[in-house]
Amino acid sequence: MWFDEAKKLIDKADGEVGLLVKNLNSGETFCNDKINERFPAASTIKVHILLALFDAAFEGQVDLNAASPASPENIVGGSGVVQFLSQKLPFTLLDHAVMMIDLSDNSSSNKLIDVLGIDVINDRCRKLGLNNSILARKFMDFEARDRGLENFTTCKDLLTAFEIVFNNPAKYELALKILKQQMVSDLLPFLTPLDEYEFAHKTGSLPGMGIRHDAGIMYLSDPVFIAFMTKGFKKDLDAIRLANDIGLLIYENYKA
Repeated sequence: MWFDEAKKLIDKADGEVGLLVKNLNSGETFCNDKINERFPAASTIKVHILLALFDAAFEGQVDLNAASPASPENIVGGSGVVQFLSQKLPFTLLDHAVMMIDLSDNSSSNKLIDVLGIDVINDRCRKLGLNNSILARKFMDFEARDRGLENFTTCKDLLTAFEIVFNNPAKYELALKILKQQMVSDLLPFLTPLDEYEFAHKTGSLPGMGIRHDAGIMYLSDPVFIAFMTKGFKKDLDAIRLANDIGLLIYENYKA
């Protein structure tokens, strides 16, 4: 069985791995014992920000089409393109949401954190049942990290977040479309034929720390949620290859 093969790969790994897989039609679930363990969230916490943004828009608190130019204080390095573009460009909140998810843009993410507020995002997480997730700092804020502030989430919370999106299409249809346009595909789907199915997902990584995450819904013969999270790997490449191998196992088991 594919899960037995996955467990063998995980048992041989030199770091910690969380794995949670659920068929969203049948409810069939496979997981290891780390699905409620907190991992440094890296960019997977951007899914939580996306939900908070769409909830605020749904409740009339923000307008997704409102102009929201990039702010100098939010321009940071790492992934994304906003740092290289003119700060005078008339970005909207929706533009920032697209760049935050599809390009994992840290500057757009920080802009949305400012618009919504960290406390509001964390309060929304509690209301949505994401009880083991916390947004403690902005992206690329190394001073805050040195003070011990870190963003955390779990495999189970990521499942909850994606099930909310999946089960509420009227509210999150656009959010789901954005997640399906994800441009970073070097982890779970890397060895699979991405032109044959859709994958609504978000990756996250902290290079040099053995942290490589990928979580989302593969639309195969059934919609299958997967959360793959790592920490403590000595070599990032080993975590990447493990994600590739597990993604292929899942694809081959559930493909149409």
